[in-house]
Amino acid sequence: MISIYKNNDIKATEGGETRGLELRGLSTDDKPTTLGGRPVGNGAVFIEIDTGKVFMFDKENLQWKEI
Repeated sequence: MISIYKNNDIKATEGGETRGLELRGLSTDDKPTTLGGRPVGNGAVFIEIDTGKVFMFDKENLQWKEI
């Protein structure tokens, strides 16, 4: 189950994306590219709570990249 931990800017941007988003979930969870019907913003963070790995969203390539 993925939990929203922090969303610094709950307002949608011009492109409708979510900004300042931090998600937490298990390594087996699918990392979303949309949330609540809005695209995940560039630079969003996903923390795997079981491994401690941290990923950042690359909107241009629609990929979560480990940092």
